[in-house]
Amino acid sequence: MNALLNLFTASLGEDEDSVTATIGASLYVRYANDPAVLKITCQWQEVDAVKVTLQHIHPDLGPIDTASFTQTRSEKPMVALERLEAYRQIWFV
Repeated sequence: MNALLNLFTASLGEDEDSVTATIGASLYVRYANDPAVLKITCQWQEVDAVKVTLQHIHPDLGPIDTASFTQTRSEKPMVALERLEAYRQIWFV
């Protein structure tokens, strides 16, 4: 689970206009030109599966949208990054 959060942190931290912070099992990402925050939470579901929950949170309006997917050990880490990027494109670009 921490490996998955570390993967997300490394990927999203590459954007020079983003600020990331990890608190517990959640990663928070804020982009310079957007007041909203992307919250990524990872929770074990089974021995070989992690539930990844993505929340788009606006500071004035609260949670705007939520999505989740399950990442299994048999799936390559790039699958999780592709899913994350798809939601990031919808919510922040």
